[in-house]
Amino acid sequence: MQPSAPKPKRPIGVTVIAIVAAAGGLLSLFGGASVLAGMSSGPLALAIIVIIFGILGLALGTGFSTGARWAWMAGIIIYIISIGLGIAEIIYGGQVGFIGGIIRTLAGIIIPLYLMRPGPKSFFGEVSSTAKT
Repeated sequence: MQPSAPKPKRPIGVTVIAIVAAAGGLLSLFGGASVLAGMSSGPLALAIIVIIFGILGLALGTGFSTGARWAWMAGIIIYIISIGLGIAEIIYGGQVGFIGGIIRTLAGIIIPLYLMRPGPKSFFGEVSSTAKT
């Protein structure tokens, strides 16, 4: 039985993304809840989707900070999908949704690109195709 290799140190970028994901999750929950409470304008369906993404953001923040293997692929998928939600927020989300939509769209582009780099991949236990064995 071979001993498993020690987990690489968490890259600073992953720490930043964990904080961004958790903060974005909280802001999404508050933004969606403000529409549901009638304190902000926007479509009800969009508010519910934003709340779901808020919950996912909190989960991703936890997964990124702990280096959970599932968080790497989930982060890539969720952030790519969130580009569409960001565009919908820009178009239909009112003033608050417009700003949130811009941030969500940019995060949906930048975060998956960063997670594909060798450092973050190895932190999450993903083997790079160019890695030497």
